[in-house]
Parts: sequence; structure tokens; C-alpha cells
Amino acid sequence: MRFLSFRFLLLIFFSAVLAVLLLYYFTGIKIPGKQPILNVIDNVKDMSSIENENKVLKSKLQEQESLSVQKVELEKENKNLQAVVDKTKEVEQYDPLQASVMYRNSDTSSWYETVVIDKGSQDKVQNNMAVITKDGLIGKITDVKPTCSEVKLLSSKDKRYRISASIKGKKNVNGILNGYDSSNKYLMVRDILNKNIKKGEKVVTSGLGEILPPNLDIGTIVKVKPDPYGLTNIAYIKPSADFYDINQVVVLRSTAHQ
Repeated sequence: MRFLSFRFLLLIFFSAVLAVLLLYYFTGIKIPGKQPILNVIDNVKDMSSIENENKVLKSKLQEQESLSVQKVELEKENKNLQAVVDKTKEVEQYDPLQASVMYRNSDTSSWYETVVIDKGSQDKVQNNMAVITKDGLIGKITDVKPTCSEVKLLSSKDKRYRISASIKGKKNVNGILNGYDSSNKYLMVRDILNKNIKKGEKVVTSGLGEILPPNLDIGTIVKVKPDPYGLTNIAYIKPSADFYDINQVVVLRSTAHQ
């Protein structure tokens, strides 16, 4: 009974305090101590209003930042698309076909092996056709379906994947593009007999022994080393194209020999 009475007294006390506060706030009666209490209540209201305004401002800033990022991405994409269009005009003699990358293996060990594009046999795409970006050759078609095709990249670790290449120096030197140094991201041209190859010389497709068109840009020599047997040289090539970030490509559906 004593416990219940104590709780009852507390309830009456807090109710009285609440009633006094409400009386102080909503009446115009001049009661000693009313103004300080009103000031505290107003300050609490102001703080709540400021907090709400800050939330609104923060939301607007985040929205503006998001729009700014989207704008930058759209400008980058438009610039890239325009560069692909310009590149397509440069290779009109090879019946170019623009395509988009629709899939690539997210596994780090396979990222540099292949990409799948959104064009296939319905678009007259065939195996061994060259695939380029705005910057240079990235690979060739190796598997064709009606509406999509697989492109094996020059950075593939497949030792059977070979492309005839030509080094543009004072005298053109031919070799076989085969191999990828994943640690430095360099392509390799093997079986080079000429000893006078220099750093900075351009490497392009030779057009010999396969259907790839000649003079497609592959990259630039950064160093030359003898092979393990000391019989020929290996040229390490910094590729012109970016094998990591591939979105828009061009398929060359014919060669200069067709």
C-alpha cells in the first residue's frame, strides 16, 4: 500500500509540474520564472528546427553530388562513344561493326582472357575477325552465336593463341605476338631474329598468315630481352588498348585481301 501511495504521489507531482509548464507557456499571465522556462522551450524548438533544416540540406547536397557524378560519367561515356564512331570511320575499308561488351568473367584469373559482345552471326560476325577499341587491337573472335560472340583478348594466357606482328623501325621486323606478362601488363612478341630493335618502336599486325588486317595498332616496345635459349629476342610491348576497361568495340568483318 505504501508503494502504491508513493507511485501515486509521484504521478500527482509530475502531473502538477506538467500543468504548471503548460500554464506558463500557453497563458499570458506574468508569473515569476515564466520567461526563462519559455526561453528554454523556444530554444529546444529552434534546435529541432535547425536539425530538420540540416537534414534537408544534407539530402540536397547528396543529391547534387550524385547528379554531378552521373554528369561526369555521361560525359565520359559520350566522349568514348564519339571516339569509337571516329575510329569506325578510319577503318571503313574493313566493313566495321560497332558492338558493346555485355559480359566478362569477374574471376581475377580470367578477367584478361575473354569478353562477350552483343553481336553474332546474325550481324555477319565470324571467327578470327579482328576486334579493336578506339585505341587499338584487343583480340579476335573465337566463338560465335546468333546474337553474341566471344572475343579472346591479346592478354590471354593461351600459348596456342598467336598473332603475326610487325615492328616498325628503320626496317620492319616480323615476329609472333604470344604471351602476356601479367605482373607488368606487357604483351610479348617472340621469335625475333633481328638484333636492332629499339625501345619506343611501334608494333602492329603484319597481316601475314591470317585474316587479320595489317597495320592495326598493338602497342609500343618498352624493352627487349633474349629468349631463355639465347637464339632469338623477346620484345615486351605496352599495349595501346586498355584490356581492363573495355566497353565499346569495333569488329572488322573483312581484310584488305578480301
